[in-house]
Amino acid sequence: MFLSIVNSSGYAKFSHNAPSLYQTVMPRELKNASKEDNSDVSPNVLRVVLAFRRWGWAAFWTQVVLCVVSSVVLLQLFLFPRTGQPVSPTGLDTSPATLPGLSFAWVGVAVLGASIFWNYRYTQMAKKLRSPDRPTKSQTVFQIKIGLIINLLGMLVTLLGAFAIIGALTLRAGQGQVGVIGAGSFNSVIQPLDFQIIQASFNIIFAHFVGLVASLWLLNKATDKPNRE
Repeated sequence: MFLSIVNSSGYAKFSHNAPSLYQTVMPRELKNASKEDNSDVSPNVLRVVLAFRRWGWAAFWTQVVLCVVSSVVLLQLFLFPRTGQPVSPTGLDTSPATLPGLSFAWVGVAVLGASIFWNYRYTQMAKKLRSPDRPTKSQTVFQIKIGLIINLLGMLVTLLGAFAIIGALTLRAGQGQVGVIGAGSFNSVIQPLDFQIIQASFNIIFAHFVGLVASLWLLNKATDKPNRE
């Protein structure tokens, strides 16, 4: 156990017997949160609030940028179709819009939208945790687990799509080189837009990975037991 004395500003000064966690200086944002909060919120809760705010917004904006970039690449297959596409001498369809994994990529984008919304929800939970009717620890952990499931599902679906796209391009390249002997046979089957689709798929995977890391970090903060002596 340790003794604490409340000073005139409302902060607790801990004696030399206090744990090292309270001997360190509070972060500036944590001090500001303590000043703005009129309710009785412990420093441990304020640290969870700060984590929800920081990681929620960081994951939110990272996923928004990656989602927009990936969506633009995928949308140009349908909004700006290219005419005069080179045709494989073997009669193989070489249009990037017919790749079998595109449907999985679009599902990954849709799940990424749900993840973006959930990361924004984390920032709103930071406000609720400072209110008198704050959610319980079990409710907070449940919300974080939903975020984990969303990002795991998005990563799984997008990975399946990426594998299907790469497999289809490998098959096209092999059939194209078998049909024609020459330096231009590979270029007639694999096009620059195909590589952009692969890059978009991995952007979606990375966006879900960012959301997964943020949720895991928040889960660790929410379940971390305060240090006591």
